[in-house]
Amino acid sequence: MKNIRGKILVTILSGMLLAGCGGSSKKEALKLGDMEIKDNEITNEDGTKGFKGDIDNTNLQTIYEGLTVETIHLVDGDDKKIDGEEVPLNSKFSIVFEGIKSYTLVDGKAFPKLSMLVTGDKGLVVKEEDLLASYADGLSPEDAAILRGTVNVTEPMEVGKLYICQIKITDKNNATVWIESSWAFTVK
Repeated sequence: MKNIRGKILVTILSGMLLAGCGGSSKKEALKLGDMEIKDNEITNEDGTKGFKGDIDNTNLQTIYEGLTVETIHLVDGDDKKIDGEEVPLNSKFSIVFEGIKSYTLVDGKAFPKLSMLVTGDKGLVVKEEDLLASYADGLSPEDAAILRGTVNVTEPMEVGKLYICQIKITDKNNATVWIESSWAFTVK
């Protein structure tokens, strides 16, 4: 149920973003109650809650609360930006989060958790609970500021099929803060 609410929120915020910006790339901000809409982003007044859409023609969508992030983008296995919604079979892609802030630090260390789900028409393809579990001693705030989730596009994925990748970043020291990105892609 919580996941459905998140998808509904992303859909509503996406619609507000598109309606509010009219597809323009103007730097002017539009105020909507305590929310501000500009540059494919909707945020509350203090910037700690919002939505980011991409501008690279990929339809990558991100919602966040508590943790903040400057940029999110998709890259292929050669770290080249992806522009579109197709990925070749037997390749890889990453969702890259840069400028993550607002972790609750313990002894100067951040303790992020990065989970990943990939689903298709036949159900679950990938489920990773914590891709950063090996960093039990934490990360420096600088290292925790840039995270990436990488997906290997291999069997059982099939050419011509649609898949959804969801990556969620949370703070092990503060369960109320998170960043979640979703990307629907087709294997070619």
